[in-house]
Amino acid sequence: MILWTFLIFISSLGIHGCATAPPPRADSPPVPLAKANLEAVLEEHEGLEVLWENAKEVRDFYRGGVQQKALAEAKYREKSYSEALRLYDKSEEFFLVVLKYLNHDSCEYMLFEGTHILFLPNLLMADNFLKAGKILKEMGRESSARRQWRAALPYIQQSLRCENTEWGQAIERELNSLLEPPKG
Repeated sequence: MILWTFLIFISSLGIHGCATAPPPRADSPPVPLAKANLEAVLEEHEGLEVLWENAKEVRDFYRGGVQQKALAEAKYREKSYSEALRLYDKSEEFFLVVLKYLNHDSCEYMLFEGTHILFLPNLLMADNFLKAGKILKEMGRESSARRQWRAALPYIQQSLRCENTEWGQAIERELNSLLEPPKG
C-alpha cells in the first residue's frame, strides 16, 4: 500500500531529476547562496511537525528530515552536542527514505502546481555528516569525525551533479580541506 502511495505521488509530481534534466553546464554560474541556503530550506518546512509514524509520502519524509535538521542545528549552536548528533541521525533516517525514491537535488522542485521548493536531500545529508564530524572532532574523536566527512562526499558530489550551488561548493571545499592528510 505504501509503495503504491509513493508511486502515485511521484507520478503526480512529474519527475524532475538528474536522469531527465541536463547536467549543469560548466560555464553556467552556480545557484547563489541568496537563493539556496540552509535558512531558506528550514523556513519552507516550519510548522506542524512530521513524526516518523505519520510520514506516508516522500514529501512527508523530506519535511520530517528538514524539521529534524532544524532541531539539530539549534542544539549544535547551543553546543548540546550529544542531542545534536541524535537529531542529525534522525534527520538522515528521513532523508534516506527520500533518496531511495528521488535521488536528485533541485532548487525549483515542483511540489504541486504553482508551488516550488528547495529540494536538496543530498546536500542536506552532506551538511548533516559535515556537522556531525565537527561535533565528533570537538569531542576528541578524530577518526569518527573523518568517517563522517568521508560519508558526506558521495552526497555532496551527487548534489552538485544535479544542482550546482554555491552552498554545495562551499561544503565540498570544506570537506576536502578537512580530509586532507595531516601535514608534517
